[in-house]
Amino acid sequence: MKCRWATLHWVRFAGIETPAGIDISLQPEGAASWKIGPDGPLGPDGGRLPGNIWCAVGLYPHRVQADALLDHPDACMPYLSRAEEAWHALLQPIAHRGECNHLNSDQPGELFTIEGHDPGGRLVVMTTAGFRLGPDFDLNRVIDFRRNVDATRERMAEAPGNIAIQVFAPPLRGEDGATTSIWRDDASMIAAAYRPGPHRERVDRHMKEGMADRTSFTRFRAVRSLGSWQGRNPVAS
Repeated sequence: MKCRWATLHWVRFAGIETPAGIDISLQPEGAASWKIGPDGPLGPDGGRLPGNIWCAVGLYPHRVQADALLDHPDACMPYLSRAEEAWHALLQPIAHRGECNHLNSDQPGELFTIEGHDPGGRLVVMTTAGFRLGPDFDLNRVIDFRRNVDATRERMAEAPGNIAIQVFAPPLRGEDGATTSIWRDDASMIAAAYRPGPHRERVDRHMKEGMADRTSFTRFRAVRSLGSWQGRNPVAS
């Protein structure tokens, strides 16, 4: 079942947190998917090492389920009481393309059904990328891709109109990693992503070489939010 809503969660701790210290096994009630992982340095196995920032994305068929988590995010994130800072948002998708395995690990596909009008406001973007596990799996390919993700993230964070950007990968190998970013407006994102520059260079390379086995991107509007990031609500006007 494709989803109609998403929630995005960024959590910052005072120091490095591992899955042993924060229970990441809990799932939001009614969520079709819940992926959580660290925004940490790239490890030797291609995964993200634990860091002081953890990110999560939930996907929901119905808004009531997503609203319920936003009303009580500590229901599946009890460690929020120890966080230095946390920000949560209810997201309405306005455009989606590509394939991701967050809904079905065996048959990756599209994540969202787009319904309703565009409510406007700050633009939130999620891009995902993943690799097929099997006899042809190449770890060096994963590492190369994620190194390029990190290099692009650094440059995109400096782009005019970018408000914040985080990268995370779920700890389980085979689950697609995600980059989530917030933009002042659509034009700023389009300029940074598609005009000549580090992101466009890597998009062109991916089109030629297939740097990952599957990719997707989704554009959202944040229709509810709470908390702060870097001292402010990043989607506030």
